[in-house]
Amino acid sequence: MLSWLDPLLLPAHHLIDLTAQWLPMPLVIVLLTILVRLALHPLNRATHRASLHRQRIAPQLQQVRAWHGKDPERLQRELLDLHRREGVSPAAGCLPALVQLPVIMIIYRLFSAPQIGGQTNALLHHTLLGVPMTAHLATAGAGLPVFLGLVGLSLVVAYLTMRQTRAHLVTPTPATDSPQAEVARTMNRIMPMMSFGSVFAVAVLPLGTGLYLVTSALWTLGERYAVRRLVTV
Repeated sequence: MLSWLDPLLLPAHHLIDLTAQWLPMPLVIVLLTILVRLALHPLNRATHRASLHRQRIAPQLQQVRAWHGKDPERLQRELLDLHRREGVSPAAGCLPALVQLPVIMIIYRLFSAPQIGGQTNALLHHTLLGVPMTAHLATAGAGLPVFLGLVGLSLVVAYLTMRQTRAHLVTPTPATDSPQAEVARTMNRIMPMMSFGSVFAVAVLPLGTGLYLVTSALWTLGERYAVRRLVTV
């Protein structure tokens, strides 16, 4: 299904295979994750700045919703005008997540496809504590403790990420009872829980992909903590 990625994957496959001759494959995956996240760091800094701007204009947004909540078309125009005047993009913050999706697809393909571009996938024989990088939780067998440890770590990271997300949400005031404000409150209840999606992914995807996801989630947790203390508007 993802074979269309193979022309792009072959150079990455050869580089990872070459590096794995000198370093254990789990360490190679961790280093690869760090390189990807370092490349995305400027986007994440920009996302944090956009979040600070949204917090700054939150009272104005609530006022606009209070004034025009009964007129959806007028409300949409006023909200767009406010974002434009303040130089804040309503969609800011989506780009880092969108960029990571093809990366996850690439990692999944690297640790699941028997062949890449017509060549034997040389990465499939590598292991983590004796468990193949291609293994799944349902077929782990004696390697079940390794998967359970990875899933457990993913659960801890997801819980900490949920708490971190809740602590920095911008919520409408109780006096704001427009439909849009109610939608915002609903999203604020849902968004923190989305961090647990990575736990499900770790449980169902190959071990190599799960290791990438856990490392990436750990990086995100630490990066948000650091960026919120070092980056200002």
